[in-house]
Amino acid sequence: MQDEARGGLTIPLDDTRWPGIVPQDSADGAAPYAGSPFRREHRRGRFRFENLVLAALAVLLLGTLAWGSEDIYPDSGVITRIVYGNAVADRNFMARTILADSQKLGFLIADTWYEVDTPSRSLTPMEQQALLGYADWKGLVRYPADGPLAIDP
Repeated sequence: MQDEARGGLTIPLDDTRWPGIVPQDSADGAAPYAGSPFRREHRRGRFRFENLVLAALAVLLLGTLAWGSEDIYPDSGVITRIVYGNAVADRNFMARTILADSQKLGFLIADTWYEVDTPSRSLTPMEQQALLGYADWKGLVRYPADGPLAIDP
């Protein structure tokens, strides 16, 4: 099944005599084509520069999204969740929600400005724990409502 005019190999279209077809060596002594559609350096796991650039861009994009989540949800964004865990981030989110609609009282004593935040509603025990835990986490000063400094209404 040698085509004399072109000097190449012809394959029958009717699927006959397939075992009889043998690859011919090329004139320059190169090995016959192995049939793989990929070049050998790609099969060996060569890492291309384009893949490195794409990986760097993906990391940059994810870092920007994580940083933006901290701006939108302070103390409870993606970075806080990764570093401190979901429990701390959920507690911080609950406490910041309570503080966002709390009543604020500010006053000046001996050239020192004080601001007191008090919830505008009664809190559940879980909300109280979240608020106290957030105050400890942020290093805020806490004064008890009962005790020697308390004022009876």
